[in-house]
Amino acid sequence: MFNFHTYYIDEEPCLLNVDTADLQPSYPEHVRLSIGLHPWKVGEDWQEVVASIRKEASRRDVWAIGECGLDKVHGAPLAMQMDAFRAHIAIAEEVQKPMVIHCVRAFDELLMLRRELEASCKQEGRVPQPWVIHGFRGKPEQAKQLMTKGMLLSFGHQYNVETLRKVFSEYLSPLTSYLSPLTSPFYLETDDLHLSVRQIYEQVAHHLDVDVDRLSRLCDPRTNLFLRHEKDV
Repeated sequence: MFNFHTYYIDEEPCLLNVDTADLQPSYPEHVRLSIGLHPWKVGEDWQEVVASIRKEASRRDVWAIGECGLDKVHGAPLAMQMDAFRAHIAIAEEVQKPMVIHCVRAFDELLMLRRELEASCKQEGRVPQPWVIHGFRGKPEQAKQLMTKGMLLSFGHQYNVETLRKVFSEYLSPLTSYLSPLTSPFYLETDDLHLSVRQIYEQVAHHLDVDVDRLSRLCDPRTNLFLRHEKDV
């Protein structure tokens, strides 16, 4: 059972969110990393922090850039957050790694930035890196809007059950063209909670009425999103 986004190491394979200032030379075999500047921490020195992220982004155990993003409720002025976020986008595209995104009440801006990236990539004849919205709690309509723009979702302890069921059912439908068959229906995470990701999988499996082992296989990003990096290790 892969924990897509966590601040704590337990026995399950995970993507551990780490500040570059706290990076260790090595981690347990089942731990992979995401590095980024959380929007709450964006300050006047954000360019220095992003420079340190760029320096470490090519590490083999760094599988994603983030947690980074936009938050209209907490943090620096939105314009500064957007500048910092654009810098993260540039790093992710440079090292060809997906992004883990925190977004609160700024989805219009997020979609605008995604369109900017898609236009730039189209001119260069390449495909943009995936963006994964972590801790998603939105409604089905918002989920579909994001996924049609190439974004993926990760669910934590709290989520909209209707959204969860809708995304899962549409993933299983051969008629749903906006979901890539090369990705999971969604990912699961504990975020900053001190609990086992198994509890999240069991909770979600209950709401979807599916076997938890099957859910674990479907939601494992190592089989799709991180497949290239998994082979490199």
